[in-house]
Amino acid sequence: MKYPKIGIIVVTYNSEAVINNCLKSLIANSYPNMEIVVVDNASLDKTVPTIRKYFKKVHIIISKTNTGFGAANNIGIKVLLKKGCDFIVLINPDTISSPNLIEKLISVFENNEKIAVAGCIITYAKNNKKIWFAGGYFNRLFCFTRHRYMNQFLNSANVKSGKVDFITGACMMIRAKIIKRTGYISDQYFLYFEDVFFCQKIREKGFLCYLLAESLISHHVSTSTGIKETNKMTPLRAYFFARNPLLYIRENTRGFVKLTSFIGQFFIRFPLYSYKILKEKNARSFYYYCKGVADGLAG
Repeated sequence: MKYPKIGIIVVTYNSEAVINNCLKSLIANSYPNMEIVVVDNASLDKTVPTIRKYFKKVHIIISKTNTGFGAANNIGIKVLLKKGCDFIVLINPDTISSPNLIEKLISVFENNEKIAVAGCIITYAKNNKKIWFAGGYFNRLFCFTRHRYMNQFLNSANVKSGKVDFITGACMMIRAKIIKRTGYISDQYFLYFEDVFFCQKIREKGFLCYLLAESLISHHVSTSTGIKETNKMTPLRAYFFARNPLLYIRENTRGFVKLTSFIGQFFIRFPLYSYKILKEKNARSFYYYCKGVADGLAG
């Protein structure tokens, strides 16, 4: 039996506390033909020495600066495409994968050439019965997103396999030849929404994003960019949550949709996140949310 070659990319930034469990779980996967690449975004902790000590077969690429999520993944994608990989998997360093993750995800692509991206249900590592991601919803008219079934419990949520608007970059399998058609992940956003906008580019080309309704990953949410194990706003997160949709709207929408998308930012997202941030008495994050809005409008 011929097994397509799988290339796995883990982008790290100060991931010393979580990288061991992530790589151990990936290496324990039952799939026989895969290669793991770590792209380190100039970590200041012992992420790289830890990988070099315990995971000698993992290929490490070290960036001199923190280039952000998109640019770092593109570095890994280019390396793995040159190695002839048929599928590329993006996976966060603060995740733990099931031993059959790769085998299950690749089965999604077997009978439908239109499927370009696939993912699975992701639960919280702190409570692996509680859903963090079970398919993404993207409202094109108002340019806002949400995780379907977020914070619902696996035994009560009626999650079905099928097409979705986007798959999270925390665990995303991409058909390699699609990248040659659609281009790489945008590197202009630095952090957050790159996965959403990459999936929209894929959908515009007539391809599908697909959710496999099986829980195959657990996630230590916000390990590098927020308050660990929560979805609470931090100044860093607030800034990019506000800025990046505005950058997308300015460059990728036209006419009526551009108008409604701006309405969505100022009459849906801004009140929603302002309420959420101020309810947490987080004045600093509110300041950076407003700064993100200003920078997004300025481009």
